[in-house]
Amino acid sequence: MKASEFYSQQLHDLKDVISNHEGRISQLQIGRGVTGIPGLLLILFGVFSPQAPWGTWQLGVGVMVAFLAIATWQENVRWRLEWHRQRRDFFLRLIARSQHHWSELKPLSSEFTTSDFHSELTKDLDLFGDRSLFRWLSLAATESGARRIAAWMTRWETAENLRERQKAVQSLAENRSWRLQLWDAAHAFRTGESKPESILAWAASDSYFSRYPGLKITSWISPCIAVLGCLLLLAGVSSGAAGVAVIGLLIALVGILVNLVITVGFIGKIHDIFVSIGGAHRELQAFSDLIRCAEQLDAPEPLLVRLCDPLRTPGGSAIDAIRSLRRRMSFAGLQRNPLFFIPYLGLQLLLLWDIRVLEWLEGWKEKHAEQVPHWIDAVAQLEALASAATIADENPEWGFPNWSSGLHRDLSVEQLAHPLVPEPIRVANDLKMEEARPLLLVTGSNMAGKSTLLRSLGINVVLSRVGAPVACRKWSSPNYDLASSIRVQDSLQDGVSFFMAELKRLKSVVDRAHEEHVEKGMPMLVLLDEILQGTNSRERQIAVQSVLQQLVQLGCTVVASTHDLDLAQNQFFTQTAQIVHFREFFETRDGVEVMRFDYKMRPGVTPTTNALKLLALVGLQQCDESPK
Repeated sequence: MKASEFYSQQLHDLKDVISNHEGRISQLQIGRGVTGIPGLLLILFGVFSPQAPWGTWQLGVGVMVAFLAIATWQENVRWRLEWHRQRRDFFLRLIARSQHHWSELKPLSSEFTTSDFHSELTKDLDLFGDRSLFRWLSLAATESGARRIAAWMTRWETAENLRERQKAVQSLAENRSWRLQLWDAAHAFRTGESKPESILAWAASDSYFSRYPGLKITSWISPCIAVLGCLLLLAGVSSGAAGVAVIGLLIALVGILVNLVITVGFIGKIHDIFVSIGGAHRELQAFSDLIRCAEQLDAPEPLLVRLCDPLRTPGGSAIDAIRSLRRRMSFAGLQRNPLFFIPYLGLQLLLLWDIRVLEWLEGWKEKHAEQVPHWIDAVAQLEALASAATIADENPEWGFPNWSSGLHRDLSVEQLAHPLVPEPIRVANDLKMEEARPLLLVTGSNMAGKSTLLRSLGINVVLSRVGAPVACRKWSSPNYDLASSIRVQDSLQDGVSFFMAELKRLKSVVDRAHEEHVEKGMPMLVLLDEILQGTNSRERQIAVQSVLQQLVQLGCTVVASTHDLDLAQNQFFTQTAQIVHFREFFETRDGVEVMRFDYKMRPGVTPTTNALKLLALVGLQQCDESPK
């Protein structure tokens, strides 16, 4: 089944499930109304009315217990309903993504953690933000997964590691059922209200008791006093020794009073720790499901083996550790359960229950703190690889790049297209560059497709870094690092003109080319769009030639667009560059002349320009003579 058909089928099934849950909630709401108020009235009538028959208030208590049970049931159904709605929204997102309906692709909460990966290059290639590669690519629900994708997108990696990612992605692309389990497990983190990284932060923090050295001792002394007093009170009452009972009562009150003071002083901070770790039946259950997905993944690819094997350590697996943490956290949530709130109060005042649970949790942290970062990182990488695998599943006709070794500049791409352009209007072009001509000079009219070609090259290189296939049939090239100057802005605030801003960007590109290629031996692909527009034609030609000549001499593969057709006649470009162009067509429809583009790349310099035509199309007429 095609991915799009699978998404539609899942949506159809979820509509029935959601409808059934909504009906169940309505029924339980009626049950709460039938039991809640009558139960309370029966208790009041049985306690305060002399005419009440025997068993009235006991019946009321039974009805109230039923009310609490129905309320708990309804909350569980309500949570399941919310989970299914999130699941529905997720499949709607997948459909919107595959159809490039950008208005329906709202940012996931995890996307907001990637701001420190933004740069001039990411702006040039639309890697982050609205209608961006990240928005389209990432399915990561966790912050760590989103940051892992952002890191892979923005950092050069060795060809060996990229091949490992490709193999892992190809394997996961064929395992849609496993990816579905991973998505389902991650739904609890998709809203951003909770996150597994909070467990990481807690595990990395110092022991709570190290901040309050006397708390641990005091928290044991006062409960012992309270328990001793209670035992003396019971002994005095049972033996009829009133003095012993009074002494026991006083001792118990002293211990309980100290416990109350400790509770008032520390309970808020301790409960904040409990909340940060997560609920035993919500966040920790979801994290446990994520770990279980990783453990159950059976794939021979080296990267997947390295990620999953450490989670399956016999006698100390990650799932066993998370299960132990969930069990301990279930005791930390007694105060939130209406059935156990009153017993919780007694345990807290007598034994300092929350501190006892915190001690138990600190013991878990001491044992597993060093393992938690590896669990989080494994989940993050699996989310990143699963996101790339979903791209492969949805686009089976796309190809995986073949990275050639060495510092040569041979680039060959068949049917290159922009992955963020919808398929019905996506136009593909073949591109071939050789060491003898490492500069591609792209000429053409306004809006004809020059900038899109540059961005198509850059964004596909970025897409390949996560192991995903790219929008082409075949791709063979060195494993490029990237530099660009496409979107340059002046700054009135900093007093920087457009021309100076361009110069600074070009200086940074040249410096990066020298650092990455010459010093580190990385192949560089440089993308330059209409550079040095802010100066006169003659000086621009000299400056453009100087910049491009430096980049070529530094060993870069350079793709540059220009409106300056005279550049193509320059000896440097005729000897070094492959010159291509995009062009426009004009046709008359209903008596109106309109401009059309086919976005096909052709060899040679563009034979047409369209500035004056565009002037006329928008209603600005060309002056025939100078004003008098």
